[in-house]
Amino acid sequence: MSPEAIPEEIARGAIQRAHNREEAAREARRNPRAVALRISLAAEEAGLEDVVSKDGKSVLSKERQYIDRLVVDKAKLTPPEGAKPISAFWTFGLEHPDAPLNGWKEPVHFLSQRFVSEEWAAEQNAVQPGSAQTLETTRGGHELDDMFLWEPEVIRVLGGARRGFHPEYAEQAWGQISKTYAGLAEGRVIVFGQDANTRSILHQQESGQLCENSNVGLHNIEFAYEADQNWPEVTRNEAGTNEVRAVAQFDNPALPRYIDPKGFAELSPEERKAKIDAITEEVAPGQGAAEAVEAPEQQASPKALPTPLWQLGFKQTETIKPATTPEPAAVGGPSAAPPEVGRQSAPGMEGP
Repeated sequence: MSPEAIPEEIARGAIQRAHNREEAAREARRNPRAVALRISLAAEEAGLEDVVSKDGKSVLSKERQYIDRLVVDKAKLTPPEGAKPISAFWTFGLEHPDAPLNGWKEPVHFLSQRFVSEEWAAEQNAVQPGSAQTLETTRGGHELDDMFLWEPEVIRVLGGARRGFHPEYAEQAWGQISKTYAGLAEGRVIVFGQDANTRSILHQQESGQLCENSNVGLHNIEFAYEADQNWPEVTRNEAGTNEVRAVAQFDNPALPRYIDPKGFAELSPEERKAKIDAITEEVAPGQGAAEAVEAPEQQASPKALPTPLWQLGFKQTETIKPATTPEPAAVGGPSAAPPEVGRQSAPGMEGP
């Protein structure tokens, strides 16, 4: 029996979060100087100053230096002492008629998995405080999120490439903080996505780091969604496991670790096993046959903290209406508490 789709209450909350975030992004676009000022003040408080090259032709701004430090700052990504939350990760998203329009060339109403994961974490924390987190709800993740580096208006006010903010900088910064976050996870982690697309930060940074993390490892990576229902049954059963989806990719035959869902089913059992073993060994050496790392005691009760296994879709067919008046955007600086909303992936990007 196939699992249920994303529950209605999760979808409703996620859509509200998406609209809240979109309103915050609009405010950042209207007033990018306010965003840049927050970053500048944080950099000055940290004692940083602009560094001019010897030839005077380039500047490494204090703001760029501050962000470069932030994305590797483990203290700002570490849970409070004694807390052992399940760390959630996310990638891409799915269309929903009530979600905000994205910034693609042909915009669609698109709900990032970021907001689904945040709503799930909030639900867990309502039952057991401190039991779940996402990158954007950590102190460091919130601070970076509040910088709106995906917005061209903000990058322009920060000085653009001449002050260290080249066009790929937002993706670079989020990739690094995502890697730092993955390195600090402990016990079970959950991925809100069906697999790791090769363009995603999940594939490029997080999956490998989670496998290398001795407190997580291959067998503690769990996906929130079942494998693609369109795959042949043998592929779903053998390549659709958490362990294989954590290390393989299914979208680009030109890149390493590719599994063709249809072609995989046509291989012999021995060939299928050899292919999976080779991919697993490449990313997680010696972990294929190893036992899972024991989860912290706070994560040991699946009844209290179930890992969702959903279909990749929404439970209800009727329209889910967001609130007519979005909640005000967070305007606090780096010391502000993590909000319940956060980063939206860049236009055209799949996100972490």
